[in-house]
Parts: sequence; C-alpha cells; structure tokens
Amino acid sequence: MTKAHQAGYFLDRDELLQVRSRKLLTSDRDYLYFALQIDYPGKLTPTIDVAGFCDRWELSIGDFYKALGDLKNKGVVEAIASQMNLQIHQS
Repeated sequence: MTKAHQAGYFLDRDELLQVRSRKLLTSDRDYLYFALQIDYPGKLTPTIDVAGFCDRWELSIGDFYKALGDLKNKGVVEAIASQMNLQIHQS
C-alpha cells in the first residue's frame, strides 16, 4: 500500500462542534456517531457515562437517546442504558 492510500482526515472534538454549530451536520444521529468515534476510537464495547458524554458534546440526554435509537435502527449499535456498555458494529 502506498503512502497516498494511507492518508486520511482526522476529525477532532473542536472541529465536530464547529461543524455542528455551522449547521453543516444537522442530524443528531450522525453527530452522535462521529462523537462516539472520536471519544471511543476502535472500541467495540465502550462504557459510557451518558450525562458526562452529553455535557462534553453539548447534547441533551433526550437527543442522545433519540439519536442512539436511530443508530440502533440502522444496526450501528446494540445496547441502550443510563450507564451503558455500547456495542458498536464495525463495518
């Protein structure tokens, strides 16, 4: 594999918050997906403190669970709880 094929773009928290505030990303489902990828890169079953996560990502707990439900319907995650072990499917 050449170096060009290994190149990538890494999105960090500040940039994702900026993208959301500029309304370039309007879906809470997509926002949550990227936030989970930033906070838990490569983890298949992260344990999440929902309230802390929501504070960090400026997301209401209700919007978190709605977006999480959308991700579950898409087959991206499996578990939902207040102190959760979240199963993220890698594709």
